[in-house]
Amino acid sequence: MARFDCGLLNSAHTRADLQIPAPVSYCAKAVLLSCLPLLIYGGYKYGLYRLIAINPAAQFTYFGIAVLYFLGSSPSRLESILAVMGGLGLVFICPLARPSDFAGEALVRAGAFVGIGGLIAMCARAIWSRDKDLALETLARSLIFVVLGIVLGTMLGAASGLRPLKYDHFLYSIDVRFGAAISFVVGGLFRDWPLIGRFEIVVYHSLPLAFAILYAAHIRRAKQGSVDILTMMWLNAIVGYGLYFLYPAAGPLYAFGAAFPGAPPAPAHLSLQLIRLNAFPNAMPSLHMAGVVLIWWNARHWKLGGIVALAFMLLTALAAVGFGEHYFIDLLIAFPYALAIQAISTKSDRRFQALALGIAMTACWFLALLFMPKELCAAPVWLMWALAIVTVAIPLIANAKL
Repeated sequence: MARFDCGLLNSAHTRADLQIPAPVSYCAKAVLLSCLPLLIYGGYKYGLYRLIAINPAAQFTYFGIAVLYFLGSSPSRLESILAVMGGLGLVFICPLARPSDFAGEALVRAGAFVGIGGLIAMCARAIWSRDKDLALETLARSLIFVVLGIVLGTMLGAASGLRPLKYDHFLYSIDVRFGAAISFVVGGLFRDWPLIGRFEIVVYHSLPLAFAILYAAHIRRAKQGSVDILTMMWLNAIVGYGLYFLYPAAGPLYAFGAAFPGAPPAPAHLSLQLIRLNAFPNAMPSLHMAGVVLIWWNARHWKLGGIVALAFMLLTALAAVGFGEHYFIDLLIAFPYALAIQAISTKSDRRFQALALGIAMTACWFLALLFMPKELCAAPVWLMWALAIVTVAIPLIANAKL
C-alpha cells in the first residue's frame, strides 16, 4: 500500500526548516492586511456568515477549517481563546433563521464560526507575529477549502445553465435492472425509520469535515511518502465537476419529486429521452462516493482510522441514494474514477498503470451511458451485478498495489 504525504504543504517534520523568503512574506502580509477587514466586514455584508448560518455543507466546511487551525497552526492558548470567543460571538450575530436540519447543527454551526475566527487569527498572526511562517502555511491549507467552494459553485451554476436537459430517466431505468430501484428502497427505509434518516443527514453533509480531519492527520503524522493529499482533494473536485458537463443528471429526488421514495415509476412508463429539470446536474459520477472511497484508501494507514473510514464510506453510500441525490450506478462509477484520482496523486512506479485503468474504466462506462443506453436498460439482472462487482473490485485491487 502506498505511503502518505501532504504534497507541497508537508508534515510537521519539515516545519522547522520552513523559511518563506522575505519578499514573498512582505507580499503575503500586504495581501492579508488588505483581506483582513474584507473577511471581517465583507463576510457579514456579502452573505458568508449567513451562508454558514443556514447551509449544512458550508457549516461542515468551515468546521473543517477550525480543525486545520487548531491541529495545523499551533495557536497559543490566548489566540485559541480569542478565536473561539470570536466565533461564538458570530453565532449570536447570525442566528439560525430556520428549524435545524439535523441533530447537533448548533454545535456544527458554532464550530464553523470558530473556523472563521481561526482564519482571522491566522491572518493577524501572519501579519504581526514572529511565528508567521506556520500561520501562512496553515492559512494556505485552509483557504483551499474556501477557494474550492467558490470555484465549484461557479462550475455547477455554469453546468446547470449550459445543460438544462438531464439523463435521469436513463439512469433510473438502468438502476431498475439491478432488480429494484435501489434509491427508492433506501429512501423508503429512511422514511419509515426517521432516526436512521436524521443520523444519515449528518453523515452525508460531513464529507468536507472528514477531508479536513484526514488532511490534518496526515499533516501531523505523515512520514515521507507517496500520496499528495492536497492534489487528491482538489483534483477530485475539479475533474468531477467537469464531468457534470458531459453527463448531466440531478438525482431521483429532483427527477421524480413527490413520487420519491414511496412510488417508484415503472420503467415502461418512462420515455428514454432527456428531460428538462431545474436542478443542479451533480449526480454522475457521485463525488460524495468518490470522496469517501479516497478517504478510506488514505486512512488505512491508521488501523482505527481505516475502520472508521470504511464505516463512513458505507453510511455515505446509503445516504447518497437514500436521500435521492444519486442513483446506484453513480456510486459504482465513482470507484474507477477515484482510482484515477488516487493514481494521479501518488508517486509510485505503478501509478501510470492504475491511472490508465481508472481512466479506461470510467471512460467505458460514460461511453456506454451515452451511446448504449437501450442495451443497458435491457440487460439482465445477473449481468448488471457482474458489471457492478467488476467495477468495484478492479479499482480496489489496483489501489492496493499502488
